[in-house]
Amino acid sequence: MPRSSIALLAGAALALVLSAGPTRAQTALTGLVSSAEEGAMEGVLVTARRDGSTMTITVVSDAQGHYSFPSAKLEPGHYSLAIRAIGYDLDGRATADVAAGANANTDLKLRRARNIASQLSNAEWLDSVPGTPAQKDALFNCVSCHTVERIV
Repeated sequence: MPRSSIALLAGAALALVLSAGPTRAQTALTGLVSSAEEGAMEGVLVTARRDGSTMTITVVSDAQGHYSFPSAKLEPGHYSLAIRAIGYDLDGRATADVAAGANANTDLKLRRARNIASQLSNAEWLDSVPGTPAQKDALFNCVSCHTVERIV
């Protein structure tokens, strides 16, 4: 077989392996994000924080609503999970126990948020305040200590 054919086959095999995504052995925590209104939800930020840690790891759900934390990013332990999806909150608390060499699965159910104001970023708050940029200039100093939500 000519070298160019071997190189082409090797490249195709590598592309197939890479496109398959992480295997079950390479993931520490997976799950499905869904809501009653939308079913599987794409683009939801899912954050994991191990008990006693100040560090968080965040991934994004795919087009089918699946999220996956690589095992290289999560040490074994008990994790609290949080989400960021404008207009939605977690329906209850979400936790997961990650064991070395094993895959944990925690599906996340979301419900419509009752208080969307708490989900707005400083930029969204500033954008919603009436007035010209010059009139809003004093508000920009407020975001170094707290969110604009406090003063709005």
